[in-house]
Amino acid sequence: MADRLALEDPLKHQPLTLTLAPTGELEVIGHQRKPRPAHLKALTASLERMGFLTPLVVVERNGKYVIIDGQHRFQAGVELGVKEFPVVVVPENLARRMMSLNVEQNLNIRERSTIALSIYREMLEESPTRPEDDGEVVDVIETAHLLTLGLAYEGSGRLAGSAFEPILKNCDGFLDRPLKEAYEVRQGRAHMVLEAAKRVKAVEDALKALGAWHSMARYQIISYANPAKRARKASDFDTTFAKFIATLEDLEASPKKVLREKVE
Repeated sequence: MADRLALEDPLKHQPLTLTLAPTGELEVIGHQRKPRPAHLKALTASLERMGFLTPLVVVERNGKYVIIDGQHRFQAGVELGVKEFPVVVVPENLARRMMSLNVEQNLNIRERSTIALSIYREMLEESPTRPEDDGEVVDVIETAHLLTLGLAYEGSGRLAGSAFEPILKNCDGFLDRPLKEAYEVRQGRAHMVLEAAKRVKAVEDALKALGAWHSMARYQIISYANPAKRARKASDFDTTFAKFIATLEDLEASPKKVLREKVE
């Protein structure tokens, strides 16, 4: 068994353990996305030149070391034949917070939504009665509308989530409800997002039939139909999306109206 060195972090004085973990005892947390081949190749080359100098950050779960930061270094090391990895074992309660801080900053909205929803479901399973607007949930998820989009992406892989962010940011916040109830509300909200997306597509098709479609048409349509675009305060989700969908239905019959809207 590898030696274990007990430490404390110098700021919060939380317990840390430095040790070597065999490859077979390591696994990557499910919230991480797969590394891009080009990134993995460059990282592998860097490790070959410099060695494996930065420990993986892990938590101990069910006899395994679960990697919460360093999965790409781990996979590169495996490809190079590393049998044992230096790891820093951190307290379990830091795992979700570190995940929210350490995911790559260039993740697209689909990936951010998928990670947020995965963490949310884990918290739901552990504490279904915890309020969704509880500080720990908010700290980890940070942006509530990613949860709704995550569910919507599961309903339609072709959803253009970024196009709906302006309206969602204004009306989709954390709920003062237990996670179990809040999750059901979010499923309903995701359904409304998908219904709106279907209406936007119908307006786009109408513009194509008129020969008036262009590459930014989707954003122009959403901007025109968004009832909260000039609102200074957060608006109610159900009211906002009911008006949004009603306007989209009107636009399907009179698509030329949208041509007056400037794309921001």
